[in-house]
Amino acid sequence: MKLNPGRHLAIASMAVTMTMAWAGQAAAQSVVRQPYLQSLTPSSVYVVWTTDVGTNSRVRYGTDPANLTQTVDLGALATQHEVFIGGLAPDTRYYYSVGTSSAVLAGGSSSFYFETAPPVATPKKFRAWIIGDTGYSGSAPWATRDAMLSFVGAYRPNLFLHMGDMAYNFGTTDEFTNGFFAQYATILRNTVVWPTFGNHEGLSSDSTTQTGPYYTAYVLPSAGQAGGVPSGTEAYYSYDYANVHFVVLDGYGSSRWSTGAMADWLAADLAATDQDWIIAYMHFPMYTKGSHDSDEDWLIIEHRENLAPILEAGGVDLVLAGHSHNYERSFLVDGAYDTPTTAAGHIVDGRDGKPLGDGPYVKLPGKGVHEGTVHVVAGHGTYVGGAGGHPLMYFSEQQSGSCLLDVEDNRLTLSNIRYDGVISDRFAIVKGPALDVAAPDGGERLPPGGIYPIRWATSGNVPTVRLEYTTNDGATWTTIANNVANTGRYNWVVPSVDTSTALVRVSDAQNVLLSDESNAGFTIQSLPRTAVYFGDYWVYDDQGVDRGTAWRGLTYDDSSWKGGWGQLGYGDGGETTALYRATPSYPTAYFRKIIPIDGPVAQATMKLIHDDGVVVWLNGNQVASRRVSGTAYGDYAGQESREDELSTVTLSPSSFVVGSNIIAVMVKQSAPASTDLSFDMELTLTYAPPGGGSSSSTSSSSSVSSSTSSSSSVASSTSSSSVSSSTSSSSSVASSTSSSSVSSSTTSSSSASSSTSTSSTTGSAMMSSSMNASSTGSGGGAGPGGTPVCRTVQRGVFGTVWDATLWSGSPTYQDGAYTSIYSGGGGTGGFRTALLWFNLSFIPAGAPVFSATLTINQVYKMPLTLVRLHQALAPWGETTVSWSSYNQSWDPLSFASIISGNGAGDRTADLTDMVTDWVNGVPNYGIVLEEDATASTQWRASEDTTPSRRPRLEVCYAE
Repeated sequence: MKLNPGRHLAIASMAVTMTMAWAGQAAAQSVVRQPYLQSLTPSSVYVVWTTDVGTNSRVRYGTDPANLTQTVDLGALATQHEVFIGGLAPDTRYYYSVGTSSAVLAGGSSSFYFETAPPVATPKKFRAWIIGDTGYSGSAPWATRDAMLSFVGAYRPNLFLHMGDMAYNFGTTDEFTNGFFAQYATILRNTVVWPTFGNHEGLSSDSTTQTGPYYTAYVLPSAGQAGGVPSGTEAYYSYDYANVHFVVLDGYGSSRWSTGAMADWLAADLAATDQDWIIAYMHFPMYTKGSHDSDEDWLIIEHRENLAPILEAGGVDLVLAGHSHNYERSFLVDGAYDTPTTAAGHIVDGRDGKPLGDGPYVKLPGKGVHEGTVHVVAGHGTYVGGAGGHPLMYFSEQQSGSCLLDVEDNRLTLSNIRYDGVISDRFAIVKGPALDVAAPDGGERLPPGGIYPIRWATSGNVPTVRLEYTTNDGATWTTIANNVANTGRYNWVVPSVDTSTALVRVSDAQNVLLSDESNAGFTIQSLPRTAVYFGDYWVYDDQGVDRGTAWRGLTYDDSSWKGGWGQLGYGDGGETTALYRATPSYPTAYFRKIIPIDGPVAQATMKLIHDDGVVVWLNGNQVASRRVSGTAYGDYAGQESREDELSTVTLSPSSFVVGSNIIAVMVKQSAPASTDLSFDMELTLTYAPPGGGSSSSTSSSSSVSSSTSSSSSVASSTSSSSVSSSTSSSSSVASSTSSSSVSSSTTSSSSASSSTSTSSTTGSAMMSSSMNASSTGSGGGAGPGGTPVCRTVQRGVFGTVWDATLWSGSPTYQDGAYTSIYSGGGGTGGFRTALLWFNLSFIPAGAPVFSATLTINQVYKMPLTLVRLHQALAPWGETTVSWSSYNQSWDPLSFASIISGNGAGDRTADLTDMVTDWVNGVPNYGIVLEEDATASTQWRASEDTTPSRRPRLEVCYAE
């Protein structure tokens, strides 16, 4: 470790604090770069920060954030503070603060910590974040960063590997401060960063002299302090973490020749390590067809021809790089040093490497020579470009993102996390006999009592396995099943517990030391379900008639009432359903809705939009009241509300019954001269785990079918043999006591059938009933069974399908009956999105979903464009939905994409994860297709005259 002007070093141990004399202290100081961590080992770490003026340095640290009893002091004045803390215990979390001898400038809270590395060669599970080319601050790197943080949750990375080009455009001090250290401050304060030198850093820093902003910022182990052979320079170095040896190369500022100093050091370093895994990274990739071409870029060619042979002869398992602004991932390859690069004879394993695909890549234990290496280009931290298509690459993608590396013993997994949260690629390498748990992998949310398929891959001869789970992050384990046949799948009945730190472990039943577990914790908790949505369907009475109290009951005959979608009211101009306004205004308007509850409720939250006063009864009992002093018809609200006032009410679970529940709402005007009235509601329920809960047993009434009492259904009937009719007009009759009013598309409460009817209201009822399906069961094992049942949902074949186009250029236009749907703009005078919905109520709640493939037929076009798929978040009717009524109610993050263009024909997308969510209780309101406004794609709709061209969803599941 060298000392440059303005840099200083403090050394201490756990037992002794050294305080050096200091000559003075600036009167005022502030932190320019928040604390970050460097050169972490099992027993030491550097804590680094920058101040605006020279100060002395103090780090306070300890294992309790409220009791930082250890200190390291340095008296010399400096702005770049680099404080070494030694004598630490391995694999231990320490909290810290930084500042001066007289003041704390940063830290001291639970988010400022470092965790020392585990002892070298220890096969401890860990994860690392990999990202490159992030030098610009702005929305793209922020989205990429936040997508990673959202994915990992509490299971944060232990290491931060940066592939270089972290400070655009010239690698200056200010560009480092603003484009890197500020952008990742909350990560850097507790995650050690191990950087590599990129070409943009090379515009202002010099590797030969180790000077410039890059070398000032970082403290890297040139003397082998963190493991490996000393390199004598911070330009390239190595380090150990757990059972992995990392090698970091400088492909820009140092010689790339096979006879150069870096190549000589590299060969010696690789020969010296006996770690289980070797990972090398550098800025320049060996192979790419992204924003750079590895057959044309002379720097890349030199890397490949001079350094790749050394890496492969040294047994490197994984090579990471940036520079080319896309994501690319190779097969397991070896010996491809030629220019131009060809695939023939160089692909060691041509499978996909996916645990849930062809299976992981398999290598022999230990350091194998020329057994194959996987190359990953992770230069997609900001903007992306290039066509991809390198012959050695299994997968390439032009989407911003980053990668997550998970290592556990003899299994290594890498996942590509796009900026939108989509995991677009995941592969694994195992060494020797191995088990690889692929699902649950971490971050999932499983409902208690639901059936979840545990899935894993196997390398070697493992005839039987043992399955276990933990609810406390591995502190204790509970057996799910033992000595079961190793089929790679087991249908697990999720236990009735509440935890966010659950893991699953699969072991060889004859050798429990051969095992694997989930990469990170997952949650077991009942899924909140939205039983009533803002914008939902209600029956209402706006005629100025006193209805007494009977209208609050379940069996009240409301067949003469009107029906419509929220928001309901008058006078504001934004109502979806306009109510009648009398002069003077009537004091009261009535609203009713019947919803089914299919299990005990544990939590319930109601949100009300009201203007002015509102009173809510649930099953005849008053549960909410806002700005109302009297509930008689003629009483006005006690006071005027704000415009569209929002009130949130927590309801007692005992207010609900298992079965049909009646919600009765009274909205009151504040005075006869009041000119507006508004009402809408959202009701969110969390069901109790099986065997628990507070809801009453069963509703006494059986007169309302499940399809007509859903959260967006039409309302009740008083005849036990009759079913509500469908309606799509805000002024139509919403229910009936006449048996002749039963529509052909309505189903009985005891059936779970589907319909090919295109009626928008009937479809809405079915949409809601499929959303309300619940999981049942208890903890334990369900066995590995589950024969797939496959069905194709397509209009005219099976089930109900809706589709429609929303057009911002004509916001009230209703396009559900047209033979085509559209996405994009492309000169249409507005932005268009396509809505698709498939009724999946025939799939049992919680059933394992093996596959779900969307096929949609594209009308002829040539330009290639990316069409993004989003989850729809609100109900809609095919013949009534419009741009303004739907109000962009979809998840802003896409979960899949389709490439359109290049002629005409079918395009497909994998909806397996989305359908699984729907079956497990996430509301199914369909999907949205959208693309950039400058692009445009025409798709065949369900009204197309050729049945085979209509949208279809092919889904396979276990009954």
